[in-house]
Amino acid sequence: MYKMKIPCMFFKLDIVGQFMRVKSCMRGFSAVPEVSKECNGSKMLAWQIHGYGDLEELKLSKTVRIPHMKGPDDVLIQIAATSINPIDLAMMGGYGSVFLNKARQLEACSFSEIVEFPLVLGRDFSGRVFAKGLGVGHDINIGDEVWGALPPHLQGCHAQFVRVNKTLVHKKPHNVTLVEAASVPYAAMTAWSALKVTGDLCLSPAKGKRMLVLGGSGGVGTAAVQLLKAWGAQVVTTCRPDAVSLLESFGTDCVIDYTHPDAEKQIREEGKYNIILDAAGLGADAGPKYADCLKDWNLSKFITLRSPMLRNIDEHGMVVGMMKNAVDLAVTNVKTGLTSQCSTVRWGFFLPSSDAIKEITALVEQGKSYQSHMRE
Repeated sequence: MYKMKIPCMFFKLDIVGQFMRVKSCMRGFSAVPEVSKECNGSKMLAWQIHGYGDLEELKLSKTVRIPHMKGPDDVLIQIAATSINPIDLAMMGGYGSVFLNKARQLEACSFSEIVEFPLVLGRDFSGRVFAKGLGVGHDINIGDEVWGALPPHLQGCHAQFVRVNKTLVHKKPHNVTLVEAASVPYAAMTAWSALKVTGDLCLSPAKGKRMLVLGGSGGVGTAAVQLLKAWGAQVVTTCRPDAVSLLESFGTDCVIDYTHPDAEKQIREEGKYNIILDAAGLGADAGPKYADCLKDWNLSKFITLRSPMLRNIDEHGMVVGMMKNAVDLAVTNVKTGLTSQCSTVRWGFFLPSSDAIKEITALVEQGKSYQSHMRE
């Protein structure tokens, strides 16, 4: 089961300040003056790791340079709150380092090996716009309260400031606090990506379809349930006994206590499903177990968020690892027998998407997503 996300405010931030145009040292950008007493000139506080390992590698650095603006589409955010995700703990131990370093090389247009350290973790954030490039439109302005999520290959947001592309940030919903907002984007965008992109719901709307979310009480699970209900789907989900009332409050059509002896029977009695989303971390190996729960000849899908993709690349390198990924996914589909029924096992991932953050923001503001969850 995915751990619940913990909003964390890493440092005290003042929220008042007189906004003004930036001085010549940030020419070509708009910015506010210094508004944090802990921010000393061009330096900031940041939690960093200087090597892979356990929590002992995590150090609070007090003299980290504030990220400088690189392009016209950059936005510099002064962090108000951030959160800890399972991916942060995994990355601290070196998970995905081979693939992520290749992604860093690609972004830097460099053929040289990238040194990722010192590395700042942290994927989702809330805060205020401190500076923005001239390519950033009027929908994001200096001083706006915003939220967003960062792809794992970028420097993270467990710091006083973070630089992001304009596509990765959006004005925070007006009906949630900064602390509440910091617990949402990464999990919600992971669920959105798994359903819309991997699950093809961007091509075939969810309305009227029957969905099963395994592990509906975790961060991604609660996001998936609420998104699917907002899209008009019929949703069945599994969870611990103490989370049943929470998921029922989202309007879930059927909530099944997975500790009940007849839980598997109940899942099948609820009918067959267009999509089964594994948000419980069962992995692709669980595909055969639930193959009989998918609708036949309906392009049904079993989507797991626990894939071996990054692990394979870590162990075998980029080329051999990707070849092994293709073989592993093909073998899994053949073993389940789903391909003969036009169904598939797929791997879901977080994908940075401006469409995702825009839609999630709109749903939260409309009260169709996350309101009950964040108030619990």
